[in-house]
Amino acid sequence: MKYFKPITIILIVFLLTNSSAFSEEPSKTINFSGQWPYHPSKAIAMDSARQLIYLGDGDTINILDSNLNFVSSFIATKTSQIAGLFYSPTENLLYIACRTDGLKIFDLTDAENPLIVNSYPPDFLETVGVFIDGTKAYLASGIDGMIILDITDKKNPSMLSQSRLPGGFGLSYAIDIYASGNYAYAADLYNGLHIVDVSNPKDPDYKKGIALAGATDIEVSDTYLYITLQSSGMAILDISTPEDTYVSSLFSAEGVATSVRVDGAFAFISYNSIGIRALDITNKTEPFHDPTWIYDASGGSSLGLFHDENVIFFANNQFGLQKIDITDKSNMQPVASHDTPAGAIAIDVSGSYIYALDNNVNDSPEKEGLRIHQISTSNQAAVFTFTGFCTTPGTASDIDVYGDFAYVADGQQGLQILRITDKTSPVITGNYDTSGDAGGIFIDGNYAYVADGDQGIVIINITDKSNPTLTANLETDGFSRKIFGSEDYAYVAADDQGLHIINIFDKTNPEITGSYDTPGTARGIYVKDNYAYVADGEKGILIIDISDKTTPILTGTLDTDGFAENISVSANYVYVADGKNGLCTIDAFNPSQPVSISEWSYNSPGITTDVFSGYFTDDEELYTFLAGGAGGILAVNLSIDDGKDSDGTSGGSTGGGCFIQAIR
Repeated sequence: MKYFKPITIILIVFLLTNSSAFSEEPSKTINFSGQWPYHPSKAIAMDSARQLIYLGDGDTINILDSNLNFVSSFIATKTSQIAGLFYSPTENLLYIACRTDGLKIFDLTDAENPLIVNSYPPDFLETVGVFIDGTKAYLASGIDGMIILDITDKKNPSMLSQSRLPGGFGLSYAIDIYASGNYAYAADLYNGLHIVDVSNPKDPDYKKGIALAGATDIEVSDTYLYITLQSSGMAILDISTPEDTYVSSLFSAEGVATSVRVDGAFAFISYNSIGIRALDITNKTEPFHDPTWIYDASGGSSLGLFHDENVIFFANNQFGLQKIDITDKSNMQPVASHDTPAGAIAIDVSGSYIYALDNNVNDSPEKEGLRIHQISTSNQAAVFTFTGFCTTPGTASDIDVYGDFAYVADGQQGLQILRITDKTSPVITGNYDTSGDAGGIFIDGNYAYVADGDQGIVIINITDKSNPTLTANLETDGFSRKIFGSEDYAYVAADDQGLHIINIFDKTNPEITGSYDTPGTARGIYVKDNYAYVADGEKGILIIDISDKTTPILTGTLDTDGFAENISVSANYVYVADGKNGLCTIDAFNPSQPVSISEWSYNSPGITTDVFSGYFTDDEELYTFLAGGAGGILAVNLSIDDGKDSDGTSGGSTGGGCFIQAIR
């Protein structure tokens, strides 16, 4: 392995001392731990000759035509996620950077029947970017730097060199790469842009480094290189003389820049929270942005385009993949969309597995349903390994895992029962088609309780998993969204009708005993002790005293910043799936005065619709899992620094020992 000599990059490091000894209140922190699909969750490669789009989403490649009609799909990796793509039109080959699963090569001569050519197993940590130039493959390999492969024989690639990139304090992370002729350009997340002479690919010669913090995505047009800088926009560099490359201009704007593509006189930049900005780059030293040249969407990850067609393809965590008409930069409009399948609308956790539902409609029904991932946690990090998938016939909306079975509220198709004994091959064993729109489910013993939309609730006997039978149904006011069971009562979030409390002691004759009309739109419900916690849409959360089932009384409220979709409670902490606002965590030790905990809130990509809290590991680490819509599954680690070790002396962070994992 080759180590390039360090370039001079000055990093300012702030050393934070433990201040817990000076504070009476323990400090709380939240850290991003993991995501599936991992950011960037979507990668795009374009086939201009055939007008095809290759979209990497999680573990899957989706092939679409230029109107975003589905052509075919295939799983590229079973153990990791897709991070980068490169399409070679002369060979009809797609090169796929699959992070810890290395490099995959697929023959797409017949786009409806892709064939794998080869897998290059990594001898390094991960592969996050790939670029092909002639018979050489250039890989961006994170902390392992730049890898050059000889791909003359596609079935037997061989490594020519591996070069660690220089960086301040020895830190570098190659995230994207471009090569042309005798030079390669590597985007380093920590340090900027590296320029390397690769005329001798077995012995690359480092030429220059340009400090650009947060460098992520590279685009080259003519003699200029465009590179996104996460928190500071984009840089334009003149590479007409590679060894004398210099910055022509910097463009700074609010948001986290994720991707850039150039078409003629314009550059288009995608942002994690803003959407797309268009820039006039006629003058490379002074790019111009009109404030109206924005397409508003959240969670932007990748861009692709066919040149001179006035459209751009935008992968984002809000709408999936969109085709945007960019003729009028002040009024960019979507003309087609494809809802990507690797998302998460609802989750449940049992043991070391997370079960996620995706409810995409119409675009790719063969990829909708239940995905199972194994969870591995260590040192505040969570890794999701895909193990199995089963499609469901309806619009999967909610899940409850109980023993060896997963129970899915499947929209117009009612209840689906899936055997999950074999995590690699879950199968539907039985179903019951309810008369409404099954959106919520709760399992207790031999009964399934289903929130069935405008048909109220349905109680189903599931003793025989292959032949569930109706026990009773009860029509209620409003639209039954979610349901929660506790002892002899079921609690229903009924949209604009608030909360219903139903006596289910006699399963054959359920009766409404009380209701509370919430001010918002009741979307989710959780019950603990004598309180019902309601996710009330635009009104945040409500805490309702249900000691008297006939007369529930409002105890406390807190208006969250987003749209409260669902809710979970652990040890008097309330975790809210708050839509575009991500995770909102609330201290409800005093139910009459709930307080938002900003330190334990997380603004995740996508639209957060479900939350699972209180996952406490053997290593005393506490995790919360989020269903982030097109943003997939996310894990965050929560910690409390109480200033004391177990022996009472001054110490550091813990997972918060007051939390337990509820496993049934």
